[in-house]
Amino acid sequence: MIAKPPGWPLLTAFSFAAFVCLWWSSAPYLYVELFVWVLFAGGALFLLWIIRAVPALLTDIGAMEANMLRWLTPWIIAGCTALAISADIPFQVRFTLSKSALTDHAQAVARSGTSSHECRLVGLYPVCWSAATPDGGARFSIDDWRIRTSVGFVWSPRGQVSEEGPGRLDPISGPWYAWSG
Repeated sequence: MIAKPPGWPLLTAFSFAAFVCLWWSSAPYLYVELFVWVLFAGGALFLLWIIRAVPALLTDIGAMEANMLRWLTPWIIAGCTALAISADIPFQVRFTLSKSALTDHAQAVARSGTSSHECRLVGLYPVCWSAATPDGGARFSIDDWRIRTSVGFVWSPRGQVSEEGPGRLDPISGPWYAWSG
């Protein structure tokens, strides 16, 4: 029996699982769902990989060595994903690409002085709640794909954020803060 390396369906599933992890980690704070996804989806995929690898290793190690890169690809995908998340790269990229649109939205919300529950895409972030803050800034939540949370951004052009209200604030850059309520 010839040891066949992981096929494209399995590698596609690993890539999709990694993409979901990277997307969810690009929010201002890591979602709890991310850890559940890694546990169940990642665990199931690695179990499938092991079910294929162990018999292949026992029957035809030479064929496995000849296709070592294909056999290691799921581990490379998982390792690169974990490294990117630990270095906060997904958030930095998504926030940087969205920063001008987020600034325009925050300025409009601050000028209006009201709150809104209208959902719209602002940059690469789906925003479903926005409110002006007493210090002339804005606060809004991010509702990513299949997740409705109380995380988002606070924009404070004066650089001082009112600590009123529930939640945690962490500075990002300039007038921007990550908010979790």
